[in-house]
Amino acid sequence: MITLEHVVKKFGNTAAVDDISFEVNEGETLVLLGTSGCGKTTTLRMINRLTEASSGKIIVAGKNIKEVPAEDLRRSMGYVLQNNGLFPHYSIAENIAIVPRLLKWLEPKISERTSELLEQLHLPQNILSLYPQQLSGGQQQRVGLARALAANPPVLLMDEPFGALDAITRNNITKEFSSLEVLKTKTIVLVTHDIREAFELGDRILLMDKGKIVQQGKSIDLLFHPESRFVSDFFSTQKMQLELHSVYLKDIFQHLENKINDESNLPEIDENKSLWEAIELLQAKNKKMISVKDAESGEIKYAGYNSLFTGLEALKQQSHA
Repeated sequence: MITLEHVVKKFGNTAAVDDISFEVNEGETLVLLGTSGCGKTTTLRMINRLTEASSGKIIVAGKNIKEVPAEDLRRSMGYVLQNNGLFPHYSIAENIAIVPRLLKWLEPKISERTSELLEQLHLPQNILSLYPQQLSGGQQQRVGLARALAANPPVLLMDEPFGALDAITRNNITKEFSSLEVLKTKTIVLVTHDIREAFELGDRILLMDKGKIVQQGKSIDLLFHPESRFVSDFFSTQKMQLELHSVYLKDIFQHLENKINDESNLPEIDENKSLWEAIELLQAKNKKMISVKDAESGEIKYAGYNSLFTGLEALKQQSHA
């Protein structure tokens, strides 16, 4: 869907982005991760030509973006900003309708699409006549997402979309974001400096430093197979927490317990949930064990704190073998 080939962006003599190449598959969420100033936002802005590349090639849906008028390119992509970018003097309805009106949609179609998005993003219909400052931070961010999705673009670009929210709201909305049906078919490029956010939302992560890509892959690859000291150091302070978020129950299913003394009234959890979610369930239900079912075979096993951490250690040893 999106391909960057040897892309460079220079500001004067300084290369903010230095000869990077990568692909984003259709329907994939790719996270650009790194510290401030590493080039991730500049990379994102080059995809919709808000920033023009100094050299290299960017292809979106089979077309070189240089051959597409910049306005048409931007209207074909959703764009979500850190501070939501809503126009304060426009009502919520007017904010959401901006791109559809530019595309000359008829008003009944705009109203139908707006109502549909509010429902999908868990926003009440009665906010349409309100203004952004009358909403909570989390609601404003959802409206910003609704505006980006209004014309149903196949590509969504997100620049620190949850960065302006408080920690609790941010944690809740990132959990909700990953499960939204409206995003399931979108190709998403998301910029963040928040490591946990990257691990929760990204199908793949592209880690940048000083304008270059230092490693890309699934979160578990970056944790268990770092290609440089920079990569291992980058994740070191949160490594255990990140491992628990990145490893799923299906990954350690063979290490879970086959039988326990009392198998009745145990909480159930999906094998596609992370070890972190399993621990949260154990704590929430105040239980020592939970049951895990293999979707294909129907086999049931049991997980407690000991088996979860034993399985994690076995998986780590196996990956380094």
